[in-house]
Amino acid sequence: MLEMRGEFVVARALAGADIPFRLGRPGVPNPDFLLAGPGGAEDPVAGLEVTAVSPQGIGELAERIEAEHGAGDVQVELEFSAYPSRLQDEVAEQVLDAVRCQAAVLAAEGQAAAVLVPVEDPKNVVPLVVTVHTRPGSEPLTWRVGGGELQGTLASAEYAVFQAGRGAAKTEQGRSLDGAPVVLAVDISRYGGAWMRSAKVWAGRLAVSEHFGADYPFAAVAVFRQSLVTPDVLEAAVGIPAHHSPAARRTVVELCERLGWSFASAG
Repeated sequence: MLEMRGEFVVARALAGADIPFRLGRPGVPNPDFLLAGPGGAEDPVAGLEVTAVSPQGIGELAERIEAEHGAGDVQVELEFSAYPSRLQDEVAEQVLDAVRCQAAVLAAEGQAAAVLVPVEDPKNVVPLVVTVHTRPGSEPLTWRVGGGELQGTLASAEYAVFQAGRGAAKTEQGRSLDGAPVVLAVDISRYGGAWMRSAKVWAGRLAVSEHFGADYPFAAVAVFRQSLVTPDVLEAAVGIPAHHSPAARRTVVELCERLGWSFASAG
């Protein structure tokens, strides 16, 4: 559902910028949007493939806790030693078990000690700890991230963005337009702390990323965010590598300029 909504907001952005497009043909390898040239020529001058990276994270964990304890008399506070990119089901269950146990102790004794849940997951790059506090009250769940560097969190997000363009199906889509550039647009709204990096910085990082080798199937990689309270593409950023032809790179730059998306080129 998130990926489909991402396609809708990108389509709206294209229409708002008066960029003519048609949808990709079903059943054959091609991107979601085929962008027409001057006069609406049949052969597309560029393509846009939209996808999303959204592993279970803080939001989903908070929703599960609130569904179970939101209407009770237990106030839950979570503290993360670093911003997680993913909280797998087993971690979520450990946190929920800690809340349940603490709620029982609170009912019997009036107070409960904090519980530490360790998280070791390669997607998070660095090990982290979730500290679970419960106390009497009916306030909404709160959470915070302790001090620390975001290097691991953002490295994980950057890796996930480029991985979204790999695989047999995506490779065919990226190379399907006979030399016309195809841009991979990845929604990072729900990928850990990816939203903490500004569009300008994202664009620069994408353009020079070690993951953007000459064998990568897409001519450019974009990230963006979306929100359920607005139909707009938010904080869009595009990285353009140096190894594509000047004509392909110029086409991507012109597309970014018309859309008003931040961009950076490696060359």
